[in-house]
Order: sequence, then C-alpha cells, then structure tokens
Amino acid sequence: MITEVVTRAGRRIHVLSERDLDVDAAGERLRAFCPIHGSDHQRSLSIDAANGWGWCHQCHATVFVEEYDAESRRAPSSHFPRPRPSAARPQWQRDEVAALQASWPLMREELASERAQAYLDERALPPEIAAAGDIGYLSRAGWHEAPVPPEQHEVLSRWIGRVVFPLGSPDGRGYIGRTLVRWEPGMDENQHKAVLEAADIKRWIKTNPAGWYGPHPSRYAPTLILVEGGFDRLACVAAGIPPQALVALVSTAAKAEWIIRYAPQVRRIVLALDGDDGGREAMERLADEFQAASLTVSLCPPPQDGEGKDWSERYRLGGESGVWPLIETIMHEQ
Repeated sequence: MITEVVTRAGRRIHVLSERDLDVDAAGERLRAFCPIHGSDHQRSLSIDAANGWGWCHQCHATVFVEEYDAESRRAPSSHFPRPRPSAARPQWQRDEVAALQASWPLMREELASERAQAYLDERALPPEIAAAGDIGYLSRAGWHEAPVPPEQHEVLSRWIGRVVFPLGSPDGRGYIGRTLVRWEPGMDENQHKAVLEAADIKRWIKTNPAGWYGPHPSRYAPTLILVEGGFDRLACVAAGIPPQALVALVSTAAKAEWIIRYAPQVRRIVLALDGDDGGREAMERLADEFQAASLTVSLCPPPQDGEGKDWSERYRLGGESGVWPLIETIMHEQ
C-alpha cells in the first residue's frame, strides 16, 4: 500500500513497500516502474541504493521505500530486507531494556546524588536542565535496590556508574549510558576520555533498540537541530535553545524517514554535528539524504576557533557565547 505524507510546507512524500515495486537491481541505483503515475513501459523511478529515497523522472514524485537499507544491494534478489522484529532480539537485550525501564524512577532520583551532580557541574550543566532533560544515574547502591527479577539484575550491572539517557525510535524505547568510572572532580571531559581509553573502558554503551535523544516527534519544532551527543543537546538547551528544536543522534543513524513519517511539521534541518573530519563528512552525507527528502538543510558545525570541539565543550568553556554560532544560524533562518 502506498502512503502519502504531506508536510506543512506542502511537500508530498510517497512511502512505498517492496510489494509496490518491480525493481531492476543493476547499476549504481535501483530502477523501477513508477507506481505513482502507473508507468509500465519505462523504469523512470530511480532509488538511491544508500538510503531508499527515490525520484521519478517522469512525474517528479519523491518516494521512500520503507523496508530498504543499503545491505539489500548485496543480496542476490531485489527484495528489500525487513526490520528485525523485537521478539527476535536476544533475550538478554530484552531483559536489559526491561530492567532499565523498571529502574528508571530510581535512576531519576539518583541523578541528585553527590557524584552525579559533581559530574554535571564539571560540564556546567545546571541541575534543573539535567532534571528537565529526563536523564538518570545508576550507582552501585541503586543497582542493589533495583526492583527487577534476578535474570534482569545481572544484565543491569553493566550500567553501574553511568549517566543514562532515554532514547526513542519506531522500534521502541532504548537507553545510552556514559560511564563515570575513574572520573574525579576537577577532571574535564578530555582528561576523563584519555583515562578511559588507556584502561580500555567503554565510555558509552547502549541498548537494542537504541534511537534518538529528544522530545517526542509530534513536538519537534519546524526547524530541527541535530547534534551529536546527549550532553551537546543539554548544553544547547542550557544556552537557551528550545528543547523541542533539539535532537541528539547519539551514534544512531540519522533517518530522514523518521522525520517525514512521524514529524511532518518539520520543514528545515540544521546539522550541527561535531567539527572534526568525521562530523563534517557525516554532515555532508546527511545533507544529501535530507535534501532528497525535500527538506531544507543547513550545516552549522562548531567553529574551529580553539573554543571547543563540540557544543558541550564550548558551553562548558564559554557559556552561552560558546553556543552563539548555532543560535545565530537559527535566528537568521527564521
């Protein structure tokens, strides 16, 4: 079945299924007869093999094939792989998500603990911003008190000593956690990172499913800013940017179809990932994907002025002025 999504800007996106298409998988791009205008003699629909977005060269329809991902180009058939159902995930992963959900009220309370607050202070994040951001913390004492059955208690142990962010996706709720192991008051983010790397300790872990950190898509602002990490998002909120305008990707793929389907009110995307080579390359790639989905896109990486490599560090070092380049970009686009 073909679903038509119309954004507030009047853009029409046709969401297709593999069942709607007769695909020729040869070449760099997939070619298909266009089901929008009923073509049956010319494969005028061109679909990007990297992301599933397509464009008809005859009727000019923009489409998205919802089951598609880049791995299907390597498959022997032209069928698009379907997302794995949650029931197919390993039991320990399901237990982990369930344990975190059951422990969330306790973890929200533990965010007020001395250690968690000292860490947030080091990042210059006010307690009210962290609390409004709905993040949590799991201490060892909290782990012992977690209201979960024995089989879930063990998988919860790897979250001890982590600041935890809730994530959202069409596949369900998830979590990502940043460890405070070996962190000491007065140690900034870069120093702590070096200590963890030397000890081969993972800074971040996340569940399956994962997702994005931010408000429910129905509350996204028409201009949506995508930043890299959860602390970047909190720093931007602390600097005065409205929470509904900010989403952190937290190492989850930026999927244009999530915005088109679940937040059709979004008209503009501001890509504000980290200013290193990896962040800039990712922004250029994502700009192409969002533009293919008929969204207006701007790029605003942190300036390379020595005042911080990401928005979290810039806010810690310079307060609101450190985030001003991003605020200025938004103001100029209103």
